[in-house]
Amino acid sequence: MQYLLHYLIKVTTNSLSAVLAGILLMAAAMRFSRERKAHLAWGALCGAAAALAYAVLKRTTGFAVREYYDLGTLLPSLAASLCLLPVLIPFAFRRTEKSAPAELPGAANAASIHESVFRFLSFCAAAAWTAYCLPNLLLYPFEFAVGMDTVFNTDFMYKVLGYLLGILLALLTGAAFHAVAGRLSDGVLLSSFAAGLLVMAAFQVLTVAQILLGRNLISRSRYRWLMGPVMWALNHANWFLYALMLLSALLALLLFIYTKKTPLTGDNPAQIRKAKAGARRRTRSCAGLLAGLLAALLSVTVGQSRADRKVELSAPEELPVTRGEIVIPLERVDDGNLHRFVYKASDGTEVRYIVLRKSGVAYGVGLDACDVCGASGYYQRKNQVVCILCDVVMNIATIGFPGGCNPVPLKYRTSEGGLIIAAKDLEAEKRRFR
Repeated sequence: MQYLLHYLIKVTTNSLSAVLAGILLMAAAMRFSRERKAHLAWGALCGAAAALAYAVLKRTTGFAVREYYDLGTLLPSLAASLCLLPVLIPFAFRRTEKSAPAELPGAANAASIHESVFRFLSFCAAAAWTAYCLPNLLLYPFEFAVGMDTVFNTDFMYKVLGYLLGILLALLTGAAFHAVAGRLSDGVLLSSFAAGLLVMAAFQVLTVAQILLGRNLISRSRYRWLMGPVMWALNHANWFLYALMLLSALLALLLFIYTKKTPLTGDNPAQIRKAKAGARRRTRSCAGLLAGLLAALLSVTVGQSRADRKVELSAPEELPVTRGEIVIPLERVDDGNLHRFVYKASDGTEVRYIVLRKSGVAYGVGLDACDVCGASGYYQRKNQVVCILCDVVMNIATIGFPGGCNPVPLKYRTSEGGLIIAAKDLEAEKRRFR
């Protein structure tokens, strides 16, 4: 269940903001532009192609650097987002051919240029935002089998299920939001689109600043004032998603109130039945959107708090050092469970190490730390050894060997019914636990 929550949260967090922003852009394009949404579909396809190319490079080479890729997608997205709103506003005043002075010389050409600019900016926004958000969704499946001997187990199933549920939740919520946005008045739709653009622009600005500062592409001393907002954004990354969710919920409530207050009238019974059917559809769309948003909110708040619950590591046992060696009786570690020990180094640093009988006379002996996650430690979950920081399951047969998230191997030898570890080997690793 922990894996299900883990991937449900990750997929929801990565996809829902893109879906909600994309639906607002689609609704605005369908309402105010004569060209409908073909350019948005092409933009999303181009963005998906870029994301796929990055994912392939990331998996097969060491060439792809995520920060530089993100800069290449966020900067065009930010520019398109900031330009879209002033370009879109005139559409609100030119809804029909009657309202546009088509008779005036050059009016038709001006309108055509205006449409082309809007289509180009919409295409760029859809392409760049898809390219930014999609790589994680493409790369997550490659994490499913990490540390597993076989994919035919419940943990793998839970990972896949959480991943698919996250995608399904985003798609269903997006479909309900599309139905709601399509029934809003022009003024409400334009205002909500502007609010959504501002939220996305704020997120993009802070993310770009974070990359520039993190990669030393701009001077930290010169732009010290940026550190505060960037750190706030890092610690409250989900707040931008919450803002979009709140905006979507408010639109659903507005449409629901409007539906309830609008009298169902018509010239004949058939028209009245049609009006009632339309009211029921609007009500279902609002209810579906609110249900999807509530499910997403619970997953990224309550679900996240449950997934983040700290595992209490068992207290390590300190063993005596005799003539520079530590002897661990085999009967104390022969039960197949993870055993944790500690050695106090010369400077007082507590160096933790673990011992696990793997099979027969084979033992896994290593530090309670790895090269990837540091000294976060490991714990036992049923018959699995799991990294407490990244939740990766260790292949028990590989404990005692270097690589990946495995515990850092520790030299030992067996003699007269005991495992013998040299204190100098633990002393040499004390830097990892400071």
